[in-house]
Amino acid sequence: MSSNRENLENPGIFVRIRSRDEFEVLWLDGHELIRLAETEERSDGDAILEHLEKKHVDNYHREIYDPWGRLEEVAVLRRITLYEAVHYLGRNAKVCAFLRPREQAIRFLRGLERSKDPTEHRAASVLGQYLQRFDDHPMEKLSRSGIYRLLEEQLLSITTE
Repeated sequence: MSSNRENLENPGIFVRIRSRDEFEVLWLDGHELIRLAETEERSDGDAILEHLEKKHVDNYHREIYDPWGRLEEVAVLRRITLYEAVHYLGRNAKVCAFLRPREQAIRFLRGLERSKDPTEHRAASVLGQYLQRFDDHPMEKLSRSGIYRLLEEQLLSITTE
């Protein structure tokens, strides 16, 4: 999933299934998803950047010195991307994804419906209710094969280990 402006500003469906009894399906945009990850980081103390470093994500650091040349702090210059927020929110989940465009959400819904897990069926039911909120126009200007490749790549890479 790219973190371009279109993905951040257009709404989609966030799906997270933690266990057999706990799931959530929300309609929000990429900015709201990043805020959700940052809020959870503050509430549970599990740092996003530490989680990402375990996955070998490079951060950009800048050393800050006082007027006498003594190191005061090292600042992280990079804000988390939408893709990283989804991975962070999925750290304790078996399924975690941010779905856009509509075609991707439909494929994901069908995958959940084929599952034998009743929690995934309940999540699919809620996801189905949000499908009607998508615009009729495709969100991405890709060829049919490009959209198919994008959907496959996202389903494989966003679903947590």
